[in-house]
Amino acid sequence: MNPIQKWSALLMAVTLLFTLAAPAALAAESTVTIKTTEDLAELSRNCTLDTWSQGKTVILENDLDLHSIDFTPIPTFSGTFQGNGHTISGLSITGSGNVRGLFRYIQPTGSVRDLHVSGSISPADRKNVLGGLAGKNQGTITMCSFSGTVSGLDSIGGIAGINEAQGEIINCAFSGSVTGEHYVGGIAGQNYGSII
Repeated sequence: MNPIQKWSALLMAVTLLFTLAAPAALAAESTVTIKTTEDLAELSRNCTLDTWSQGKTVILENDLDLHSIDFTPIPTFSGTFQGNGHTISGLSITGSGNVRGLFRYIQPTGSVRDLHVSGSISPADRKNVLGGLAGKNQGTITMCSFSGTVSGLDSIGGIAGINEAQGEIINCAFSGSVTGEHYVGGIAGQNYGSII
């Protein structure tokens, strides 16, 4: 084999190696693992950008306790959140602000599955569109539950404050108390979509 053939064979082997490795690298980037409360806080910071979670799968690997954590709700989510039956306990949202829950907005491509949350959603000032899992849901919430209290003024729900027209809430449960003045429900304060 002459030197040109050797270099050609080496170049082809390297090209093939990169071709095979690229999908694996992309898959690794599209999966986010949550093991600690710090991981969850980092997810919340990353999701301030609308497009950050698009196409990503977030996998919760442990139960998390937020009792001693100053947690900021996840601003917007459009990926897939796999709770794997785990519980996020001690969620406490007391600061001022509308559209609150573990997730503020679940976008149309967003999906939250098999997640259990417990805590209290009771902002001090603006108190509209509050839910245990989501303030506003445009995506799909499946096999999730919230236990605790949700209290505010308008559009107050145990799972979602408002379930928008394309939103689906499937096989979800709430236990505790939901209080408000207008549009209050155990699953959704206002429902324009599907509750199954």
